Order: sequence, then C-alpha cells, then structure tokens
Amino acid sequence: MAGSAEATQLTDQYRRQQLALRAATTRDLQTIWPLFTGSDESFASFTEAAVNLVLQRHSTSSGLASAYYTRFRAAEGVAGEIIPRIAPRIGIGLIQAALFATGLAGTRRAIGAGQTLGEARRTGLVQAAGAASRLVLDGGRRTVDDTVRADPKARGWVRVTSGQPCAFCAMLASRGPAYKSDRTSRFQAHDHCACTSEPVFEGSELPATTRRFEQLWRESAAGKDDQLNRFRRALAEQTGQAAVAAAE
Repeated sequence: MAGSAEATQLTDQYRRQQLALRAATTRDLQTIWPLFTGSDESFASFTEAAVNLVLQRHSTSSGLASAYYTRFRAAEGVAGEIIPRIAPRIGIGLIQAALFATGLAGTRRAIGAGQTLGEARRTGLVQAAGAASRLVLDGGRRTVDDTVRADPKARGWVRVTSGQPCAFCAMLASRGPAYKSDRTSRFQAHDHCACTSEPVFEGSELPATTRRFEQLWRESAAGKDDQLNRFRRALAEQTGQAAVAAAE
C-alpha cells in the first residue's frame, strides 16, 4: 500500500476510473460491432470506427494517469514537481492488427470449430473487446511507467491487481517494484487485463496482495522447475481456501 491513507485512496479511485473506462469501451464496441456482418469488407468498416474509439480512450486513460500521478506524488509528501510523461499516441496499424487478430480471426476460428455465424461473431466480439481494452488501458500504464522513469524521486512502480488475478498477473505482482533502471520493467498486460500500476517512493509500503503473492511464489515455485504452473496451482488452491473462509 502507499505510505499515506490519502495516496491509498487515490490508487483505488484511479483503478476504478480505468476499469470504468474499460467497461465503457466494451459497451461502445458492442454498439459498432453490427457493422461486421461476417465479410472482410464489413470488418474493415467496423475496424475504422473501432480505431477512432481506441485512440480516444487511450488518450483518456493517459490523462487519468497523469492526474493520478501528480496527486499521488503530492499525497506521499514528495518534494518538488514532475511533469507527467503522457503516453505517445498509439499507432493505427497496431490497433488494426490487434483487432484483426482477435475479432476477425477469432470469428473465423469459431466458425471452423462448428459455431454458427451468429455464435462466432459473439466470440469474435469478446476477443476484440479484450484486445481493445488492453490497448486503451496501456495509455495509463505507459504514462505511469514513463513518468516513473523521468522522476528522480521515484523508486519504480508496483503492479496493482484485482482481488483474484490470473496466475500471470499475480506472478508479476509478486516481484514487487519494477525498478526504472530495469529494461524489463515495461508493464506487461494481456487481453482483458485489469491491472494498473502504483508509483513507489521512499517510505511507500507494498500492497498486501503483493506481499501475499511474493510469499506464495517463494513457497510454491522459487528455484523449482515448471514455476508458473506450480504457482498457478498454489494460487488456485489459496483462492479456493479464501473463498471457503469468506463463506463461513
């Protein structure tokens, strides 16, 4: 967790803002998805509209992250000022490629697996929405990442997950702060990913979930073979136990 209650609240608020943005993007994609009727030509029409949507929401995500970083830094009592580094505009070609690889290709794969066109289109929409939401939220992730790298007072950033993240995200969160001098510290996200990042300054504490994942990794996977699968099984067991405890 952050070093102050106010900063902790800011992280929670920022996370909810990004998730609301993701939800709005999915709803709007559903609105324009009927442009795709199954043909390559109709998918091109959908993609044209979807690209503009992703560009707009990527910019919004970056703006939310910029405001969050400034307020979070002040709440942590960090002296001086830093101008947030807004994420660069995402490439149109990258958006198009992601949509084709999920929406169109996903629909075709579903048809090949025996689904009707209607069923396959619904499958394609789910996959396209996952890719689009990842690209949108990457605006905020990249903004925090780049600002941390430029901020002389920042130690790095820590991954903030949902209450029940997938094993991949929990594994990355278990590593704690991603230090800005590390070339591998770029935020890794998958389609449908709901993770955000929180800056780490001197005096900041790691989130409780991060400490829990770190301990679980040490106990179940560190120094062993097939680490991710070992960690995945341990996480599933722990999550199941937590659910049982909560129900009692």
